Parts: sequence; structure tokens; C-alpha cells
Amino acid sequence: MSGGRGYEGGRTRMGTMVLLNVYDLSPVNEYLYSIGMGLHHSGVEILGREYSFASGGGVFDSTPKDAPGATFRESIELGSFEGGSAELSSAISDLREEFGPDRYNLIKRNCNHFANALVWRLLRRTIPAHVNRLANIGQCCSCLLPKKLLEESPVGPNAGGGGSGGGFQVYGRQGDTKKNDSISTAAFSGTGVTLGSQDSGSISRVPLLGSWRGGGKKNDDTLTDRREKARMAALARFEAKNTVSDRE
Repeated sequence: MSGGRGYEGGRTRMGTMVLLNVYDLSPVNEYLYSIGMGLHHSGVEILGREYSFASGGGVFDSTPKDAPGATFRESIELGSFEGGSAELSSAISDLREEFGPDRYNLIKRNCNHFANALVWRLLRRTIPAHVNRLANIGQCCSCLLPKKLLEESPVGPNAGGGGSGGGFQVYGRQGDTKKNDSISTAAFSGTGVTLGSQDSGSISRVPLLGSWRGGGKKNDDTLTDRREKARMAALARFEAKNTVSDRE
């Protein structure tokens, strides 16, 4: 019973050390991690094995710090478990139905949810929030995501080294020979005229100001005539009124 193995999820003098092994699923984590988010896979390491959850495989165990299709980032010490292998097996068995092979959901029931449930069973504490924060935020828009994306895990015994339908880039994915930056989008492609350019193509420009300035003199004459007619009419009404007053 050496105390040194405690940092490898082994037995210590005070109990069994429980570790959370966290992995990166995408290069974007280099930017998201600093703000407390990221696309993460996680597994609970205890007694020399790592336990996790995936679609098609349900709860499974594997060699610690070795998840196909993901890049190991860190191990987080969570505490010491006072039970033994029998208590560990019982805790895992209790979770197998809830985390069955066909119950995986990327947003609502993923590997991080399983890790949190197992750690709660063993230590009565939760895993660090940043590990699954992106999935928790994603619950607000899960109805907009394809069902296939939600039900396939990027890591697991049936994932095939990262999976082919995960919907996002993972490290180590087989067959990725082209960079994403080779993809070009044409959302705003097409012909047009750049503002301020001399090439107007077949577009006819309508001089908004010139449309009424072009007949300036004619318009001025018309306006003058109307004013003169109004003045003459007013003068005539004034003279007629004065004539009636003189007769009275």
C-alpha cells in the first residue's frame, strides 16, 4: 500500500485516489479553455482503470489517459474514496441503466455527465464545471441540432478513433487529409457593383437630384405663373369688396 500510487488513481494509506482525466476533442479548446469552456471528453480514473461512457458501448473501462480520438489535457485530483473494488463495482452497476448503450446524448447525457454521476457516488462531490459547461449551455438550443449529432459520441469503444459522425473536429480522426481552410463559402458570391467604382455594368443609375434639377427653368416659370395668378385673384377679390362698400 504505497502512497505514491495515489496520483495514478491507486490505493493510498487514506483510501483510493480518484482522478478526473480530461481530454480535448477540438483544437478550438486552445481558445475556449482560458475562458472556462471547451469541447471535452472525460473519464474517472480509479484503481488503475479509467471509466467513461459512450454511445453504443454504454459504460466502459480503458487504460488511463488513453482515449482514441482525443488528446489528453490534464488529470484533476478529486479526493480519496474510502471503499474498495466491491463498492466501486456497485456504484458503476447502479449507473449502467441510466447510462445505457442507447441513451447517449451529446448535450443531455454525455461522458462528462457520467463522470459527474460516478464521482458523486464515490465522493459526494461534482466534477469541475468547466469540463461540461459547453454542453450545459447547449441545452438551450439542443432542439436545433441534428439527432444524429446528439446521439453519437466522439470517443468510446465503438467510436472508431474519433467517429465519423460526431459533427465536429476531433484529434486523431482517420481519413482527415484536407484542411478545413480549403473549404470556401459562397454565401455572398455573385456579381455586383462596388460602392464608388466606375464600372456600373448594365446597371442604369437614376440621378435622384438631377431628375428635378434638369428642367429647372421650366419649373421656375411654372411656379412664377402660379404665384402671379394667385396674386391677381386676391387683388380682384379685394377690389370687388371695396366696390360693394362704396355702393352702400
